[in-house]
Amino acid sequence: MIEFGGRHFVLIHGSDVQRDGMYIEISEQIDGGTHVVLEVFYRDEDGRMTFSAFSEDLPLELVEFAAQTARERLTPRMVGMGAVQ
Repeated sequence: MIEFGGRHFVLIHGSDVQRDGMYIEISEQIDGGTHVVLEVFYRDEDGRMTFSAFSEDLPLELVEFAAQTARERLTPRMVGMGAVQ
């Protein structure tokens, strides 16, 4: 669980075979339930990354956290001998 501005959020990292890529999804915990507030999606086909917000008035720090986390977790990294990890 992560907290920004007194609000509680949960991050999920996954892959989507139908859309051919990986994503992070952030949900807000409200009144015992969760509501998806944003997604960052990385497309394997062309290496593009897109951002979708499903809620208004999100803390800027949360959006910045999502962007940085997506860069770190979704983009392939080069390792020794040019192999992609």
